[in-house]
Amino acid sequence: MSAYRLHNVEGQWGGFVLRVDDFGLQSGRIYSVTGPNGCGKTSLLRLLALLDRPVAGRVHYGGDVVDYDDGAGWLRSRRRIAYLMQQPYLFNMSVYDNIAYGLHLRHISSAHIRRRVCDVIERLALDPFVRRNAHTLSGGEAQRVALARTLVLDADVMLLDEFTASVDQQYVQMVEEYVRELNTECGTTVVFTTHSSNQAARMSDHPITIVEGVVTACGGGNRR
Repeated sequence: MSAYRLHNVEGQWGGFVLRVDDFGLQSGRIYSVTGPNGCGKTSLLRLLALLDRPVAGRVHYGGDVVDYDDGAGWLRSRRRIAYLMQQPYLFNMSVYDNIAYGLHLRHISSAHIRRRVCDVIERLALDPFVRRNAHTLSGGEAQRVALARTLVLDADVMLLDEFTASVDQQYVQMVEEYVRELNTECGTTVVFTTHSSNQAARMSDHPITIVEGVVTACGGGNRR
C-alpha cells in the first residue's frame, strides 16, 4: 500500500527549490534520507508532513491527492502524521505535559493519555524528569522529550529530522530500537534524515538520497 506518491513536485523556500520527478513511499517501511547540508532533506520532510504547499505537481497521501484548498481535510491528513523537527521547541511546562500536549489536542481520554505518556516515558528513560520544567533540561534530555512527544501520537507516519543528533550516546541505541519496534509492531511508516551513513544502514534498507535539491534515488529492500 502506498503511503505517498509525489509526481513532478516542486517546493520552493526563498531561492531554494526541491524537485521530485516521480517518487513513492510504501506504508510500513523505514526510509533513510541522506545528503550534504543544504541539499533539501528537511524540505522533503516538510512536504511529506504536508506543512508546506508545493508550487507545482501533485502529492498523494494514503492514496488520495492532497487538496491544500480543503482546510479541514488538509488538517485531518496532517494529524495522521507526526513530525519531529531538527530543532524542536519545548513548551514552558513540565516534561509530562509537553509529551501529553498533542494527545490533548486530539481529544483523547485522560486515562488513555496517561497510559500512553507513561509508557513512552518509561521506554525513553525519562522518569527522573517527569515533573521538571522542560526548559531546565540539557540538550540531550530535551531531544528525548521532543522525540517522546512525537512517538506518543501513534501516528500512521513518523517523520524524524536528525532524531538522535543531540541525544546522549548512551541512549541512541535505545531510541533507535523503540522507533524500529513501532515500525514492526504498529506498521508505522518512518522517514528519517541523518548525516550518519552507519545509522542509515542500521535503521533502513530503503535509502533516499538528495543531491542539489533533486531526489535522486529511492532504494528497495525487505526490512519492515
